[in-house]
Amino acid sequence: MAFTGAGFPQTEPAIIVKLKAGTANPFGTLSTGSNMVHIETPAGTIESVPGFEPAFKANFTFGADWLTFDPDRAHGRVNVRAVARTVDDDSPLHLSYNAVIRMTDDVWKIFGGSPDMVTVPFGLAVGHASFLAGDPKLKVLENLAFATSGRIIVGEDKSLTVETRISKVVAPEVMD
Repeated sequence: MAFTGAGFPQTEPAIIVKLKAGTANPFGTLSTGSNMVHIETPAGTIESVPGFEPAFKANFTFGADWLTFDPDRAHGRVNVRAVARTVDDDSPLHLSYNAVIRMTDDVWKIFGGSPDMVTVPFGLAVGHASFLAGDPKLKVLENLAFATSGRIIVGEDKSLTVETRISKVVAPEVMD
């Protein structure tokens, strides 16, 4: 039987997250040999893209990334938890996402605070996200699967913003 590609999920653009990176708090080496850093994410936005339902916009009020680096320094492990409040009715929304980032020289410059650090593009970090919603209109987010792609934006003032594009995973309807 020839391979048809049937049965594989697709993705649909859904949500854009922009989290400001704040203070880094080194944890140290874990028993696995990985190094952990806790990075505060004190502010940011989360907004659905046009056409995605449920439509919403929210502002982050608290968050952090429990980031680990593999012992071989080739990959980092993102573990973000953040709380936002919707703009229209102040309802809470909890975002959780995990990703793997390929640690290129440009990524290491960012984590090292190098003066010549630059924005790193999409394509180095992919993962998955989930939500908990306070607003019944947003509860549907809890029952969906999401894939993520991220980049780190370096501002002119050397501030850091982690931008994550989140796509809804759509189950296939075609059988082979």
